[in-house]
Amino acid sequence: MANIKSNIKTKKQSDKKHAANRVALTNLKNSTKKVRSSNKKEDLNNLYSTADSLSRKHVIHRNKANRIKSRNAKAANKANKK
Repeated sequence: MANIKSNIKTKKQSDKKHAANRVALTNLKNSTKKVRSSNKKEDLNNLYSTADSLSRKHVIHRNKANRIKSRNAKAANKANKK
């Protein structure tokens, strides 16, 4: 553990951000699973907004957000054609 006050504060802030980011990433994974299982349009829209939001907040890279959206749209289209 840090001895300096500013380092202690930085560690607390980092822990809070880490916890919030983990929750956000879990929500992204859950919405991905929901899209894969249900193939509903509103689930896909929810995934898009979640991925874009995390990209704007720099939780994930924008290319990763685009890749997630693309792969899930492709999977949803493939499932709807069957």
